[in-house]
Amino acid sequence: MIVVCWTSAVVFPPLALLGGTMPSPALLWQPVVIGLLFLAGQLFTFLSVARGDVSIAAPVLGIKVLIVPAAAGFVVDEELPARVWVAAAVAMVGIAFVQARDAAVDRSRILAAVGYALLAACSMTLFDLLIQRWAPAWGAGYLLPIAFGCAAVSSLLFLTVADRPTDIRQAGAVRPLMFGAVLMAIQAIGMTLTLGLYGDATRVNIVYSLRGLWGVLLTWIVSRHAPAGDAQPSHRTMLLRFVGAVLIGMAVVISVV
Repeated sequence: MIVVCWTSAVVFPPLALLGGTMPSPALLWQPVVIGLLFLAGQLFTFLSVARGDVSIAAPVLGIKVLIVPAAAGFVVDEELPARVWVAAAVAMVGIAFVQARDAAVDRSRILAAVGYALLAACSMTLFDLLIQRWAPAWGAGYLLPIAFGCAAVSSLLFLTVADRPTDIRQAGAVRPLMFGAVLMAIQAIGMTLTLGLYGDATRVNIVYSLRGLWGVLLTWIVSRHAPAGDAQPSHRTMLLRFVGAVLIGMAVVISVV
C-alpha cells in the first residue's frame, strides 16, 4: 500500500502542466479528503484479498458500478437516465459471471472478504464522485497531484506494521511489487484524470468494468501456454466468464452509445 501510494505520488506531478487554479487555502481540505479516501480504498482492497478470498472480494468490489449512480444524486446532484441504471445493473451481473472459479471458497474467509470489499467500494465511490465535484474549481492538474501527495504522506503511518525491505528482497518480491505498483499508478492516472477533466463517474465506472473482459482474455491466453498437468479452468467456468464478458460489453454500449 505504501509503495502504491508513493509511486502514484511520483507519477502525478507532471499533470500540473495541465494548469488549474489554487482556490482559497481554506479549501485545501478537499484534496486531503480525496487522498485519504484513496488510501482507505487501497487498504480495504488489500485486506479483502489478504484476509478474505479474491474470488469473493472481486465480485463484491464490482458493485461499485451500482453504488456510484446511487450516490451521485447526493454528492454531485446528478440525475441519470434509466438506461444508465440498466447498464450499471447489467455490468454488475457481468462482473459476477466473470469471477467464476472452480475451487470452493473457504467459508471462514467469506465474511472478511465481503466486509472489507464493501468498505473499499464505498471509499472509492466517494473518491470518484468528489473528484468529479471538486475538480472544476481546482483543475485536474492541481487537485490530483496534491491529493495523491497527501495519500503518500498519510501512508507512512503504516510503516510500523510494514514488512522490512530485507524481508521483501529475500522473498524475491521487489520486482513484482514495483511492477504492480507502476501498473496501479497508471490505472489511477487514467481513471482520475478522466474524472477530473470530464466527470461522469457513473459511465466511467461502467467502461472501467471492461477490465473483466481483459481478465477473461488473459486467463484464456495463459491457460493455453501453461505446462501440461497444471490445473486449467473447466469449460463451464470459461463459458460463465465469456457470458460475463459479453454482459459487460453490452453494459458499456448501453451507457455510452
